[in-house]
Amino acid sequence: MTDNSFIGPMSMVKIDGAKIKLLREQQGLTQLYLATAVEVTTDTISRWENRRYPSIKRDNGLRLAEALNVELDDLLEKIAEDVEEEAAANETVPPEHVPSVDLSAAKTPGLQNKWILFILAATFVSVALVFTWYFLRAPSLAPFAAERIVPSHCISGQPFPVVIKVTGAPDTANALIIKENIPESATIQATAPTLPAGALKNKQIKWLKKINQTAVYSYLITVSGKDEEVIPFSGTAAISSESESAIQGDNTITLGRHHWADANKDNIISDDEILAVYNQYSDITGLDVDIDLIEEIWMGSAYQWDSAKATFKIIE
Repeated sequence: MTDNSFIGPMSMVKIDGAKIKLLREQQGLTQLYLATAVEVTTDTISRWENRRYPSIKRDNGLRLAEALNVELDDLLEKIAEDVEEEAAANETVPPEHVPSVDLSAAKTPGLQNKWILFILAATFVSVALVFTWYFLRAPSLAPFAAERIVPSHCISGQPFPVVIKVTGAPDTANALIIKENIPESATIQATAPTLPAGALKNKQIKWLKKINQTAVYSYLITVSGKDEEVIPFSGTAAISSESESAIQGDNTITLGRHHWADANKDNIISDDEILAVYNQYSDITGLDVDIDLIEEIWMGSAYQWDSAKATFKIIE
C-alpha cells in the first residue's frame, strides 16, 4: 500500500472517516468511548468521522486503531494508486476466457427444472446479499439522548463551562425540555442559549426549545468548597415523542488547584489541551470561557495558582 503519511511539524496520517464510523457502529462503541481511549474530545471524534479533520497525528491514529481492534492501515484513506490496484485485482475475467457450459445435458425436463431452481436460488441469494450490505453500511438512527460534558476538575470560585449535547431527536421540529440541577454552592455566570426570566429557580436551570435532531446547551458556573471535594451534577431531558430521561455523561467535578483546561493537571496547557478547548467551546456563542487566559497559559512554559491573590501566575 502506498504510504499516505507525510512529514510536517509532527507525524500525520490521512484517515478514512467513514470507515472509522462504520467500524465503531459495527462494534457498538460510542464516540465517548473512542474519545476516552484516544484521549481526545467527543467533538474531535465526530470531526474525524465527518472528514472535517482528514489528517491526524500518527500517535492518535495508533490509539484509535487499538480502540477499534484493527491495524492503523485499516483506517487510512486509500489514495488513487491503491484504488487502481484493488480494481485491477477484482477485475472481471473477459468473456472470451470464461469457460463455456454445455447445457445439452439439461434438455430433459428434470434437469431443466433443476437449472431453473438453481438460477432462482442464486438470484435470491444475490438480492439478500445486496440488502444485507446496504443495511450494514447505512447509518443507524441513534436513540434520543442527552450527554453532559464537565471538566474533571476546577478551582474553587473560578468559572468553568458545562455543555449538554442532545442527539437523536427526529428530523422534524420537536419540543425539548432540559432541567439541570446545579450544585448548592454554585453560581451561574452565563448561559447559552440565554435563559428567559424565571428559568433559573431553586438551583435548577430550565430550557424549553424546539429542535431538529441535535442541540447544544451550555452554561458558565463557579462552585465553592475545599480541595478534593467532589461536586455533583444531575438533570433530565425530554422531547415530545419520548419520556423524560436522565442526562448521561459527566456528573461530578473535583475541586483542586489546577485550571479546568489542564486536563492532566501537570501545570501546563499543552497543544492538545488548547485544541480540545477550541474544538469543544469555540462555536458556542454567548459563553465566555476566557480563551485569552488559556492562550496566555499555553504560550508560557507553566503556571501556578496563587490562592492568596486568586490569580494564575504564568511562568515564561
